[in-house]
Amino acid sequence: MAGPVVIRGRRLLGTLTILATVVGVLAVLLWPEEPGGPRATPSGREVDLVQQYAPSERTQVSDFTARLLDGSTMDSATLRDQVTVINVWGSWCGPCREEAPVLSDLAEELKGRVRFLGINVRDSPDAARAFERSFDIPYPSVHPDESAGVLLAFNGMLTSAAVPTTVVLDPSFSVAARVLGPVDATTLRGLVEDTEPR
Repeated sequence: MAGPVVIRGRRLLGTLTILATVVGVLAVLLWPEEPGGPRATPSGREVDLVQQYAPSERTQVSDFTARLLDGSTMDSATLRDQVTVINVWGSWCGPCREEAPVLSDLAEELKGRVRFLGINVRDSPDAARAFERSFDIPYPSVHPDESAGVLLAFNGMLTSAAVPTTVVLDPSFSVAARVLGPVDATTLRGLVEDTEPR
């Protein structure tokens, strides 16, 4: 009687080991980042934060209209035919505060070459406006009440759970690059330059 029980136990242990390995691999690939934090697996190992896409692999962004924090309305058609940087942020997000001066400075540096747009999520409009004033943000942001619909237009490339996230759109309004977590000036400048038409 003891023999079959031991064999079954070993088989069960082997099956559980295989399942644990599969779960571990899936966790590495799918583990969600903490809001505003680095993208990490349960073991603490960070996965790639910067992704670039070949033209044939780029996700097309759907057209959208949205109300902005300043009360005006924008149409995504105005963002076509030029490289655009889109940043998902919230005033409650520590890493968003870390990257805000970088985005503000680059928006000024690249003015005329590149458009910038923020998408404010899970925020109060007053807190969002105070954040923009505090960091001298020179570009518009989508009102938090409109953000869910706008994020859907990115066809899975942006979510309100991954904050901050920055994408670089090519002139055809497709996602050429994505950064999960706070972006630094050197990285973003390089991604923009790689996306600009030659």
